[in-house]
Amino acid sequence: MKQKILLYVLTVFLLYSCKKNNDAQLNTNILGEWTYIKTEDQRKPQKISDIKFPPPAPFGNHIPGYIFLENNLCENKSGYFKFIKANEREDRKTFFLGTTTKYKIENDSLKILDLLSKTWESQKIHSIIGDTLTTQISDSIFAKYARTKYKIDPNENYDKIIVSSSGCYGSCPVSNISIDNSGNILFYGQHYNTKNGIFKSKISKNEYQKIQTSFKKADIKNLENNYEANWTDDETVSITFIKNDKIVKSISDYGRTSPTDLIWAYTPVRYLYQQIKLTPLKAEKPLLSLWRISFTKGNQICDLTKSDSFYLLTEIFKGKETICKFENRYQIEFWNDEDKKERITTDGRYFKYRDKIIDIGYNFLTKNDLTDKFRQKDKYD
Repeated sequence: MKQKILLYVLTVFLLYSCKKNNDAQLNTNILGEWTYIKTEDQRKPQKISDIKFPPPAPFGNHIPGYIFLENNLCENKSGYFKFIKANEREDRKTFFLGTTTKYKIENDSLKILDLLSKTWESQKIHSIIGDTLTTQISDSIFAKYARTKYKIDPNENYDKIIVSSSGCYGSCPVSNISIDNSGNILFYGQHYNTKNGIFKSKISKNEYQKIQTSFKKADIKNLENNYEANWTDDETVSITFIKNDKIVKSISDYGRTSPTDLIWAYTPVRYLYQQIKLTPLKAEKPLLSLWRISFTKGNQICDLTKSDSFYLLTEIFKGKETICKFENRYQIEFWNDEDKKERITTDGRYFKYRDKIIDIGYNFLTKNDLTDKFRQKDKYD
């Protein structure tokens, strides 16, 4: 009898040790970045309406991605959100809870802490073979992830990154945020943000480098300038990259149809203002009505993206008042908060608004190669 008990205890101990060793090996093998590839159903074709697939990310069905780090830290690249619903649109809010969470591996199962529900989301690890992670969602449904390896150019650096959002037919946040490589931040919340108004703040240079690296993973240089969904009433997010005081790349993403790595990069930046201390700034209120700037000259027009427009607006704010005379070659028209049309006249360097002339110190149009981007006005202009 004693021998049977001893054999049973020894068997349990060996099984526990094997399981513990396997969990430790999985903890080692899972370190790194992973991107969801596909879900496979290994059964014969049939209706599977009750099967749980990997949940879609907020703001649309985007590809899940994770970074598993030492000390059981995990980055969910899509992030976690909390939405405040209300009858009045202005009272609806979106809170970004961040991307960094915790994970653990227990009994061959990968468990990731959901920052919103404070519960552990669990999937069985079927295997980690080479650069492929397979998790088991149900008896015959498996999700596959590929280990992601980025080629990042260490010489690709930007002096400033600007992210703007246009809003949508609903309560999508309308905002602009500019971050330079010293960590200086200028945030302008327009509508449906947890903070509206114009503010300054600061982050560390290391934090800026982390943000820049996220964008570089998207292969900025080889991205299209414009991505557009085939539906209406959605928002446009635009991103502008500045180098040596010049726009080197500007990207517009309507309906989140750009590559996933770009969406992963710009989403935390949009909501960065919620994670930092904001100091209110004073600015000439009518100029804050400039949402998207267009230069006009006769029947010609040059449109800027919203992030390009915010860059020009910040340059005007930094400019110096002068009494210099200049040739009124271009006009910028906009509607102020009182629904009255206003006009700025400019030659690209000097900007006259009401009774003030602001010198930004250089010609914005020529420096950013915009003079060749004028087009004929159409019925929508």
